[in-house]
Amino acid sequence: MKKKNIEKIMESSQSRFDEYAELLARRDQLNKEAGSILTCYTQEFGEQLIANFKLKLECIKMKKNISYCRRMINRGVKINVNNMTESVEKEMALYNAQLADMQGQYENAKKSKSVGEFRFSRSKKIYRRLSKLVHPDMNKLTEENEDLQELWNRIVVAYHESNVEELDDLEILVHKKLEDLGVDETKIEVEDIEERIERVERQINDILSTEPYTFREVLADDERKADYHNTLNEEHSNYEEYLETLKKALNELLLGKGMNTTWEMN
Repeated sequence: MKKKNIEKIMESSQSRFDEYAELLARRDQLNKEAGSILTCYTQEFGEQLIANFKLKLECIKMKKNISYCRRMINRGVKINVNNMTESVEKEMALYNAQLADMQGQYENAKKSKSVGEFRFSRSKKIYRRLSKLVHPDMNKLTEENEDLQELWNRIVVAYHESNVEELDDLEILVHKKLEDLGVDETKIEVEDIEERIERVERQINDILSTEPYTFREVLADDERKADYHNTLNEEHSNYEEYLETLKKALNELLLGKGMNTTWEMN
């Protein structure tokens, strides 16, 4: 094969390598942005979302109470309020955990501070350079070497925190570690690069077209934000009305309106 042809193949290979590295960095950057968008979304709407979810859980709990009573009535068994409460609370455990998670996210979001443009931009540049060297999808040695794994994990954390100082230190440590391992940074190769590029392109598209990234459209428009606040208020009112309807239905069951039932208290 002629020397010029070899050089063209090498240039093409390097070009695809660089493209893949840029796509990985782009994907990870979008994931980071999605996290920031979610934080802003939670700061803006979290209080209303939690209030609505609490009402939703009250409705679910009431429906479960109604279902329990109907089962007992159909069996001709006396309704024991303690047994009903215990049974329904067990069924509500997962929902209550979701509520606790929402409340935790809201508290964390309220404490979150915005990152300056310089730190954000600087951290992104360092991260892109490091991704080419030790991103697990770029360098398979990262998965095999514990020291590189630890460095990569620290890089990810520092990047999401826009910790420029930590990233600066990590860049030095990465170069030193690769040198100790005898790795030529200019000859890092990626197998099945075409398939990998297609996969990351799909991942990027998924991030851009789904929540929480799409929340940015609402957050960027004051009118749309106001509309969504109104929508959440309407949802709250609807849950309140529905809850009252369910309470009435449960009371009718317990009082035996139209049904033969007994109520046993312990």
